[in-house]
Amino acid sequence: MGIPQQLLIRTTFMLTMAMPFAHANAIIHYQSGISDSEWLLSGDIFSCSLTHPVPNYGEGHFIKEAGEPMKFILQPQNEKLGPGQVYIISQAPDWSPGVKPETLDILSYPGYGLTVEVGGKVAERMLTSLDRGRHPVVAGTAWENSRETIEVGLSNINFAPAYTEFRRCLASLLPVNYDQIARTAALFPTNGVNLTDRIKARLDLVALYVSSDPSVEYIYIDGHTDSIGSRRDNRELSKERAERVTSYLLEKGVPADKIISRYHGDRYPAMTNNTASGRERNRRVTIRLEKIDAN
Repeated sequence: MGIPQQLLIRTTFMLTMAMPFAHANAIIHYQSGISDSEWLLSGDIFSCSLTHPVPNYGEGHFIKEAGEPMKFILQPQNEKLGPGQVYIISQAPDWSPGVKPETLDILSYPGYGLTVEVGGKVAERMLTSLDRGRHPVVAGTAWENSRETIEVGLSNINFAPAYTEFRRCLASLLPVNYDQIARTAALFPTNGVNLTDRIKARLDLVALYVSSDPSVEYIYIDGHTDSIGSRRDNRELSKERAERVTSYLLEKGVPADKIISRYHGDRYPAMTNNTASGRERNRRVTIRLEKIDAN
């Protein structure tokens, strides 16, 4: 029974220029070919994903979630890579002989069929590498034989049109995700009730997210003060702060039936009122988003 076309075992010195696998007897190479190279796009305003099936190995995923850095995840179908160091390498195409591979990152890998994940600039450089006609490679020691090297390549065949659509998806992402916007505290100066530009900018993000995510059921707005002043005055002050925030969100199109506005005076301090910094944290309006219970 012959070796599948996508699984090539070859001796080479190419990778030794980028990583110290001089002990390896052979390199087991996984990569799609001309006829089966696919780049699959999925996404919405919350997340964009570009998936590349690697025959006989698994899948590579470039994922960008709203408000988060880009990341690349290599998901194996079973144990191929063994424990040790894993190298992320950018290789030149076959028609550019003599161009040295470039090491983008080196990371520890525990093995056991786990994913390899890199984020931020490394993932972005992998995408740039593909866009320039190079081949990003994830390489490490083979699980079954430490004298062999596993090399998982990402093919740039059929990449360009999918990447164009992926960038369109990225441009449509919300600037924040739910976890980043679900809890917000707007701080006020002593006796202050006016919304600063900073508070307004944050409330703009709240309004944008709520308008984009129909699963947000309620927005709880709670006004607070520090302990300076009478209980009655503080209660009125916290009420006015909560009303200012509520009015601003209503102006931005947040439905009134989603908003639950409350005020508490100085009853629920977030920090001690014995220090200036603590009182500053207590002069606040909190904005809390709650989603529909999926259960």
